[in-house]
Amino acid sequence: MQNDTERQDLRRRIKEAIASKDAGAAVRRARRLLAAASSKPADVMFCASAFTGIAEALTNDLRAKRLKTYIVRSVTVEPILPFLTTEAVLSNYVLDLTVGGYGSYVDELLNPQSALARFKPDLVLILLDLEDIAGRLPDLCADGIGSAVEAEIEESVARVAQLLKNFRSGSSARILFQGSVVPDRTSLGDVAEANLPHGLSNAVAQLNQRLAALCRTISDCVFFDVDHLAARHGRASWRDARMFLASRLPISSTSFGAYAGGLVRSFSPLLRAPRKVLCTDLDNTLWGGVLGEEGPEGIATGTAFPGNCYLEYQRYLKQLSSRGILLAIVSKNNDADVREAFQVRAADLGLTLDTFVATKISWNEKATSIRELAEELSLGLDSFVFVDDNPVECEAIRQQLPEVAVVAAPIDEPWRLVELLSAQPFFDAAVVTDDDINRLNEYKAQAQRAELANSASNRDEFLASLEIVCTFLSALEAPLARSVQLLAKTNQFNLTTRRHSAAEVEEFASVAGGQAIAVRVRDRFGDAGVVGLALARTQGDTCSIDSLLLSCRVIGRGIETALLAYLGQNAIRAGATRLVGEFIPTKKNAPCADFYLDHGFVQDPSLAPSPTDTSPDSIFYQLDLTIAAPESPKWLTLEGKESNEFSASAVVAS
Repeated sequence: MQNDTERQDLRRRIKEAIASKDAGAAVRRARRLLAAASSKPADVMFCASAFTGIAEALTNDLRAKRLKTYIVRSVTVEPILPFLTTEAVLSNYVLDLTVGGYGSYVDELLNPQSALARFKPDLVLILLDLEDIAGRLPDLCADGIGSAVEAEIEESVARVAQLLKNFRSGSSARILFQGSVVPDRTSLGDVAEANLPHGLSNAVAQLNQRLAALCRTISDCVFFDVDHLAARHGRASWRDARMFLASRLPISSTSFGAYAGGLVRSFSPLLRAPRKVLCTDLDNTLWGGVLGEEGPEGIATGTAFPGNCYLEYQRYLKQLSSRGILLAIVSKNNDADVREAFQVRAADLGLTLDTFVATKISWNEKATSIRELAEELSLGLDSFVFVDDNPVECEAIRQQLPEVAVVAAPIDEPWRLVELLSAQPFFDAAVVTDDDINRLNEYKAQAQRAELANSASNRDEFLASLEIVCTFLSALEAPLARSVQLLAKTNQFNLTTRRHSAAEVEEFASVAGGQAIAVRVRDRFGDAGVVGLALARTQGDTCSIDSLLLSCRVIGRGIETALLAYLGQNAIRAGATRLVGEFIPTKKNAPCADFYLDHGFVQDPSLAPSPTDTSPDSIFYQLDLTIAAPESPKWLTLEGKESNEFSASAVVAS
């Protein structure tokens, strides 16, 4: 716990970092200041003000995502804004905030000339109170019978649907829609609320479920379950009744930080892909005790305390695996001992070695093991989470691999590990696709391909032996959620790394001359799922490629060439005589730097950049389609709709 002298010293050091435009130091010191139990609201406001002064440095040096953010509201939000600003920066966002008129949400969402529409936001937070969503519910539920409750919920959801769909039709902004907090006290009392068919608590819970389902039907829209957050922190203290009645402030001052954090965590999956790999230690992490000292029979796991603490963690990991999070073991141990432990204690373990995509069990440094894993899985280090009980190992990873998220397992309180992990946003996702669920099998199939590659005499023979089939389909049918997911998380083979929203992908699909093509890949070892995407638009004789990307799992098999060739065929059918490609270099996309040159394009500095969404680093290339069009490699089998179905706006728009 910090005393006032230490707090003031941290404030001084934050000011120094701000003065020198050292964004990294400012954020690190702010974390220390705000993490302390003695932190005060004044510290949050201090940090919010400080961050405002280095917005450019945060964006340029820390690559924080800058978002024009508009708050549509029927309540008072101004006192919460410093907390929202600060929580956003700590999650690597810079919010340029504008607050809409109090209670003017209908006009803002429906009027194409409203302040919201003119603002052209990247992100919209819609924060409405229950009385503005379904104001009749309390009275309709007062008798517990509630004959008109279901009709009121239906009408309320329909009104919200009209607002959201109307706004979506004119904007590609990401949307967060906030639900309602289930009331802690009602006129029926606790017993009647629990036993009568239509108490208010049940009605609000149903309303939230229906609104969440509605949000899933709106592209780039997420439901913020504020009731779940309020329940975790205590509904009884979530709202200050006096302040709400006096000023329409919807939450108590003691909940500002938790609320702001919940908002940021909820909208993040719309802008950022979840991490993909959890690397776990074994001794005193996956199980209790040290295997080398205790032996298989001596380690703690199973249904009796404290072994059940570790069993809970194992089950949690298996649940993560079931939705596509890859699990790996990184442990300093003897491999044979570990395998014996999994065999001898199989009945007491919640998972098997087959649950893990890879194991790094040796006496090597763990940073080395994680680097090897990243290379073997073709993933960036920022896809990894590392869990270990040893503070020295944790600190080594923090220093040597700063991109990796580190969770220190509480060795003296093993029952807290699942809580600590679930409190983090590492694996948050707005959607889970079939490709996510199939990820473990795909990476295991990748290992089989690697084994086959080692036995093949040449590359063409190896690729032909894989029996690769590419299926081209609309990006909207991929489904659309998967296409947007690829845009959000693909970094290595991504020519422009533009993070388009679902609405923007739909626009490419529907506009005249537009193309939005996804490619699905399977081979003799399994189905890799939808792994590539191309977005382009033909105007006159030119087809301009906005985005072309491919999952790192399938790079080097000719699929990127097949995707380009398919796009070129569509462009020719739409009347184009040349392809124009754009490459925007980043720290991670070097593997595709020469893609256009390797396919016969010529760099052309005279090409004017697109009027919108361009980068000063853009490099442009062009290919004369009347002389040579890209061709798909002969070892690939192609499936899909006829090319002309993807030209213009024929079918790509579903």
